[in-house]
Amino acid sequence: MVAGVLVAGSILPVVGGIGLAAKTQTDKFLTTSCDLQETAPPQKTTLYANDGKTVIATLFTQDRQPVPLSQVPNYLVQALVATEDRRFYSHTGVDMRGLLRSAFSTGSGDTQGGSTLTMQYVKQVRYYQAVTTPSSTEAEKEAAAKLQAAAISQNIDRKIEDANCALYLENVKHESKDTILDNYLNIAFFGENSYGIESAAQNFFGKDVSKLTLPESAVLVGALQAPSDYDPYLHPVASKQRRNVVIQNLVEVGKLSQAEADKYKAQPLTLTNSSPPVVRSDCTSAVVANAGFFCAYVTNWLKANKTVTDHTLYTSGLKIITTMDAKLQTTVQTSLSKAMSTKARSTAILPVVDPKTGNVLAMATNKQYGVAPNQSENLLFTDASAAGASTYKYFTALAALKAGVSPSFILSAPSPYKPTSCGGDKAISNDSTSIPTTTTMKDAFARSSNTYFVGMEDKFFYQCDLTPVVQTAVQMGLTSLNDLTDPNNPKSQTVAEKYIATQQYSFTIGSPATSPLELASAYAASANDGTYCPPAPVLSVTNADGNSLPVKRAACAQVIDPQVAREMVQIMNAESVGVGTAAPAFHDYYNDGGSTVAGKTGTQAADGKNSKQNSAVWYVGTTPNLAASMAIFDPNAPSNPVLDVPGAANGQATGTTAATLWMKALGSTLKQSTWDWQSPQVMANGVSVPNVVGESQAVATAKLAAAGFKLKEYSAGYTEADGSPYTGLTCASNAGPGDVGYQSPSGIAPAGATVSVCLSSGVRAYVPTPRPQPAATPKPGAATPKPGAATPKPGAPTPKPNPTPKPGHAPGAPAH
Repeated sequence: MVAGVLVAGSILPVVGGIGLAAKTQTDKFLTTSCDLQETAPPQKTTLYANDGKTVIATLFTQDRQPVPLSQVPNYLVQALVATEDRRFYSHTGVDMRGLLRSAFSTGSGDTQGGSTLTMQYVKQVRYYQAVTTPSSTEAEKEAAAKLQAAAISQNIDRKIEDANCALYLENVKHESKDTILDNYLNIAFFGENSYGIESAAQNFFGKDVSKLTLPESAVLVGALQAPSDYDPYLHPVASKQRRNVVIQNLVEVGKLSQAEADKYKAQPLTLTNSSPPVVRSDCTSAVVANAGFFCAYVTNWLKANKTVTDHTLYTSGLKIITTMDAKLQTTVQTSLSKAMSTKARSTAILPVVDPKTGNVLAMATNKQYGVAPNQSENLLFTDASAAGASTYKYFTALAALKAGVSPSFILSAPSPYKPTSCGGDKAISNDSTSIPTTTTMKDAFARSSNTYFVGMEDKFFYQCDLTPVVQTAVQMGLTSLNDLTDPNNPKSQTVAEKYIATQQYSFTIGSPATSPLELASAYAASANDGTYCPPAPVLSVTNADGNSLPVKRAACAQVIDPQVAREMVQIMNAESVGVGTAAPAFHDYYNDGGSTVAGKTGTQAADGKNSKQNSAVWYVGTTPNLAASMAIFDPNAPSNPVLDVPGAANGQATGTTAATLWMKALGSTLKQSTWDWQSPQVMANGVSVPNVVGESQAVATAKLAAAGFKLKEYSAGYTEADGSPYTGLTCASNAGPGDVGYQSPSGIAPAGATVSVCLSSGVRAYVPTPRPQPAATPKPGAATPKPGAATPKPGAPTPKPNPTPKPGHAPGAPAH
């Protein structure tokens, strides 16, 4: 209303000139207040690779690139004023005579003309504030459509509101004419998804606005009146005619001679393309090799972490620096696309992470991102869909190493093997008859012995206590294990709780649905000396003003001791050589001098009648610098046989097949560097750790304390289902019940480290005799055995010697 009062004196004479019929509209004008809230127009967000330069994708509702007025040619501004508002520099926001006369130019209440550039700007602010995003609901879209329709309505009431706000901007806010022009040119629509003068210059002429010629500038100014009608791609004749009108307007206002105008009018209309430009918005238009899946991961991750809303993401002009290595993405995607057809009925999925940071470096797959046939918008890399198969033996091995066993730990488990403590009465068998019944953990891991690791669950973790195995997987980032078994019942058990409660031995052979990205990150922790870094795709987010937005990344955490991690790497190294299930895939690479890759294969049998076929095959491999998982299955039917996998008959692909594809995708990258794995017994600032196996807990605590170490029970690292501290976990050992059965670390550890001890259950089945302890020195004064006390009487039978236990068995333990 302030603006109306300020110009009341200028309105009344105009009203008098038109007649008393305008008095009603004048009164309405004087009693209307401006409710306009100026906001920046929607801008596009750009995702960059980790170099901060390579564009991955752009996200927008309107393709707009704001530029300052100083970069706009003078003749474009002159053409705009000459065509749209010739009295722009003399009025104060509203051309009163034109406005009020236009109110009565039709008999329907609609208005024609009379809008100044300032009023047009007000109209466009209102219109473009009512935007929607891809996630908007139908109700939100309907509401936005109504607001936009109201913003561009041609009735006199809307014109009066626009005029009042135009006066407010120029007379109350004191926005300069240059500011009005700057704002107008950056918000206006020029056709072909071109919002703002810079996007229009790029889309129509392939150049920055500062490089536009006068005829090109005239084309864009001419399009403002009716962008569809004067679209130079669709209506080149009409566009050229309109261009020439704009050029002639420059003559009429004295900015151009007629001779110059005629020369410009004679020039042909030349565009950057022969057809309208393709709208490249959203992740479906990612420009780096098939980076749409990574783009979708970024947007979902940012919204899940509450860094941005969907509206902010699509309208606020953010600069997002991601973790993607564009060169690596292109390399692995190109290699994988050559190896496996996009038309294959199964999908190959390969996420790559940096073990030291958790940065997601690449996401490659044989499927293209999109909605067309043979394309996919599934969250292939993050969703937990297919069973992880034998890759889960990694968690059982880690849990055992954390308890204090060594990679050479011997256990006997025949095939088939029927657990006696674990739940279920179904026997488990090995996939190969060449796997020894009695072997070490390192060999069992390399050969992928099912019976060894089920036997470990069944007997080593006393009475099939799966707590350490399952919770190790949870601690290393397998978040799907925290999902409820019944999503509709918030009081139902989590997947992890159910496995522990029902003692399902199938955990170690990977029956849980698994995320390829989370599994790669879990393996990466061993390559990073036991420090787990949650996967993340974003380095920084900056808004249009250059201010940083907080990026909430979970911190890295030491989840296993360095010595344990290095022992795990030693075990995994054996999997790609010799008898290891991945060895065929690495043969040529190692012959060429390649450094050792640590990893594990996995092969999941299909369900039901297809049980002799395989439904999901895996290989997870890691180096000190990258970790990647290759998963091959059908995301839409993960229990069905794998089909169309190169190098294997339908349903017969195995973890070795997955390892072969893994190498095809990453082989050239691996060859660019060399590395050495660190030894468990070589540690900076390491000191000798006393051996306390076989000691009581009190003695063990005292011995460790004397050497500067702390003691904790193995179970202290785990929790009950309700979150309370876990107690009572024991390990099968020859030590007496309650004494120390195993310790970790052993041999060497950083000074002051905490040593974890697993107390013995006293049950010795399936485990070897612990290494012998030095014989105790008799205390002074102790009784000396009488001579001959242990000598049998003449003629007495010679006692039978105790049998020597087979490897993996204690005296009296049954052989299996």
